Amino acid sequence: MTRNQIPPLLWQPDIPESVALGYGKQMAALLQSPSLTAALRGLGFDFTVKLLDLGIGATGAWFGPSEKQEEFIRDVLLCLDGEPVVWARSACEPHSQWRGVLDCGTQPLGERLFDGSLPLVRSAFEFSGVQECRTENGLSAQAFAARRSWFGMRGERLWLVECFLPALGKYGG
Repeated sequence: MTRNQIPPLLWQPDIPESVALGYGKQMAALLQSPSLTAALRGLGFDFTVKLLDLGIGATGAWFGPSEKQEEFIRDVLLCLDGEPVVWARSACEPHSQWRGVLDCGTQPLGERLFDGSLPLVRSAFEFSGVQECRTENGLSAQAFAARRSWFGMRGERLWLVECFLPALGKYGG
């Protein structure tokens, strides 16, 4: 399945009621955390990033309908004690200044975004309930919620979507 075949998601300004009722206050707080990197590290487990994909590709339905055919994309899994708990995709224009920020290997993107060195602004979060994350690089994982936002810097945007995987629940998220 290609990125463009991901079914469209219903994005809304609040956490879907089905997610809020099913996963409790602690998970709702995690979904709304400004820095997911900091929040996951705060759970007290070994936090790592696994790089899945870095390069030019189509963003598909994760960021809504787009006339653009290709973006620079970074796909990662955020892991606790080696187990994937969040799948994240970041995307920017192919020749954007954001490419240098995204090309950070297994360093958490949150470390770069929130270290105070970048003159950035962030949009409000949008949330969606999801059943599955799929990309053409082989990732197919069950998920229960997703959030998306964008960062702006010097007139350019970096889009970010994070899908929360059920395994997160066993780590107290």
